[in-house]
Amino acid sequence: MLSLGIDIGGTKAHGLVLDATDRILAERVLPTETSDAGVRRTVLAVAAALASDLGVDPSHYASVGLGIPGFVDHTSGVVETAVNLGITRTDLTGLLAADFTPAVRVENDVKATALGAGLSLGKGYRDLAYVNLGTGLAAAAVSNGRLVRGARNGAGEIGHLAIDPAGELCGCGQRGCLETVVGGPHLARRLGPLGLDLASLAADPRPAAAAERDRLVAALATTLTLVVIAYDSSAVVLGGGILKAASWLRPMVADELRRRAVGSAFLAGLAVADRLVELPSAAPVAAIGAAVVGRKKELRARTDTVQVA
Repeated sequence: MLSLGIDIGGTKAHGLVLDATDRILAERVLPTETSDAGVRRTVLAVAAALASDLGVDPSHYASVGLGIPGFVDHTSGVVETAVNLGITRTDLTGLLAADFTPAVRVENDVKATALGAGLSLGKGYRDLAYVNLGTGLAAAAVSNGRLVRGARNGAGEIGHLAIDPAGELCGCGQRGCLETVVGGPHLARRLGPLGLDLASLAADPRPAAAAERDRLVAALATTLTLVVIAYDSSAVVLGGGILKAASWLRPMVADELRRRAVGSAFLAGLAVADRLVELPSAAPVAAIGAAVVGRKKELRARTDTVQVA
């Protein structure tokens, strides 16, 4: 059984094929074409390249799953407001219906990545929250191997919790959202004019650097506390471009969480810092999650981790 999974990003699409034992048989990364038609061409190009690598026809895929930014109706495959892909609204499942034998299943990329994190980490991780810190801020939770969705598949949009009514204007129309503090574009707009660099912010002795570092650490500590209070997940997995660019951030946030817990029995009981988990560095979790999405079943009981063939 060959399961195709493709994580569709704004600039590149990462595809892979899993076998029935969840081994990665092949991987490909190709540039993403924007627009409805461009995304379709991208999916077909990745699918064809992987099939060629495996020496099979694309008709051999037993399931096809896609992870994509934006608001996703996972029941219909309709994607809305995927801004970086030039998509306002499109029925992605319908657009690809004639191209694959199985029905194409579509999920929001952060939710798909949460599934991929659970599968990649293996035994003991059927209950987790995934926090993505990149262009925006969002979370997704998996409980007993199944996604926590909410009434409209909107559970986890924590980036739009307003914590400062006098803060920066957010794209959602509110002011002072968590995303305005920790989101990539907002960070770039603040750090650039000050001559600051995210990667070296922890070691920069200038007062402006210290102020921005403290602001970022405090906001992320608050974010992780919120996630644990909301979901009580046994593990909180961190990912996204900001974490990759700032290797100092996770340990400083863990220290801040422990500092806060010293004065609060409630926070000490939550033990947020002890729940933080790092993903295997080489695991393509977003594409793995997309493959899981394609199977309909979210996470099966398993005792090992995904392996590369």
